[in-house]
Amino acid sequence: MRRTPLRVGIIGCGRMGAKRAAALAPDDEVAGCFDALPAAAEELAREYSAKPCAGVNELLALDPDVVVVAVTHERLADLTEAALEAGAHVLVEKPAGLGTAQIDRLLGAQERSGRRVKVGFNHRFHPGIARAADEVHSGRHGDLMHLRARYGHGGRPGYEGEWRAQPERSGGGELTDQGMHLLDLSHWLAGPLPLHSALLRTHFWDAPVEDNAALILGQGEGRDGPWAMLHVTWTEWKNMFSLEIYCRTAKLQVDGLVGSYGPQRLRIYRMRAELGPPDLEEVGYPVEDGSWAAEWEHFAGALAAGDDRALLGDLADARYAWEQAEAAYAGGPYAGMREAIAR
Repeated sequence: MRRTPLRVGIIGCGRMGAKRAAALAPDDEVAGCFDALPAAAEELAREYSAKPCAGVNELLALDPDVVVVAVTHERLADLTEAALEAGAHVLVEKPAGLGTAQIDRLLGAQERSGRRVKVGFNHRFHPGIARAADEVHSGRHGDLMHLRARYGHGGRPGYEGEWRAQPERSGGGELTDQGMHLLDLSHWLAGPLPLHSALLRTHFWDAPVEDNAALILGQGEGRDGPWAMLHVTWTEWKNMFSLEIYCRTAKLQVDGLVGSYGPQRLRIYRMRAELGPPDLEEVGYPVEDGSWAAEWEHFAGALAAGDDRALLGDLADARYAWEQAEAAYAGGPYAGMREAIAR
């Protein structure tokens, strides 16, 4: 279905802002770019024949249809709110702000403005993950029993000095970095499971934030409710992504995210009536990462439809992820993280 091209403003012209600009449809237009580093805005604007803006207000004065907010975590909520107040829809990078209080503020701003906010949970749009979610939600494999997910990278020299390791800017460590993606995927697949328990550690990087987080999600009562086990790490010396979903009659496994995480592959193990070795369907996917373009088209399509169709990754999803993260940081040696989030 053809749609009206969108005029887009980019706030934050680093790696993520550049990815978002590259993911726009050919007929969409980058109207303006702003970054705290003028050279970054000028470079991205030159690539897309856009206007390099000296400030946020100058960019908003261009009257973009959508503003992409791709900045560090502590600035996400304020800039999203400003764009909503200016009458624009917003695609904001995860985790959309610092903590549930800021997400609640954005939910109010979204309602007042009559505009929509898409949170950048692009992992939902990787083809293997999307196919696995379709299989689970179809019910053809019976109820989801539990899932296990692992996600990690090894950082780089000086990582402990970057903004992600500064709680007042990031809101936390690896849990608010890659952990937000796993929390979102668990929420999408299994529903709003509460935090059962969490173990956070700082093993390698000399930083006040955690470089490893292990979470168990699920109701403590009862014997058969769904649950999830998640592990995210900045000490995965070979980058890795693995998602395993166990339904009553099948296991679905997704490995890889392309790039340094390796090619994506989905394996569906279908159990036989007599159990024993399962039947296997294996699907490989292209080495290009199409998740960014697919997420943009999903958002643009929802805006074109002009209805309230559900977005795959919105502020309510971001709020769920932050609620679990805040619970994980409560008490113990990382309790100060909640104070950083509250500020």
